[in-house]
Amino acid sequence: MTRRAEAAKLEPRDEMSDVRATIDALDDELVALLARRQRQIERAAAVKPSLGIPARVPERVDEVLARVAAASQREGLDVELGQALWRALIEWSIGYEERLMGDREQSETPSDA
Repeated sequence: MTRRAEAAKLEPRDEMSDVRATIDALDDELVALLARRQRQIERAAAVKPSLGIPARVPERVDEVLARVAAASQREGLDVELGQALWRALIEWSIGYEERLMGDREQSETPSDA
């Protein structure tokens, strides 16, 4: 029996509980994926300075947004929502990279002490 068929048999209150439990499980998965993504931002912040690459690379931002738009369309996610979420995620990521890269530059600079 499909999940949809099972849900059709549920009382509205039970169905709402099922919806909420499913959303909670999906939120947990999204948090885990975002944590994995954050680790990659940390890796990028460690590598970029030695390559002379700044935190913000406009071409890369455009590339990511285009890829997300295509994936949103393919997966049935509202493209406007996908773009808005990723713009916020990208801006946070760039700021995080800049902070990490600044911290590294400061820790690599010899102190005057």
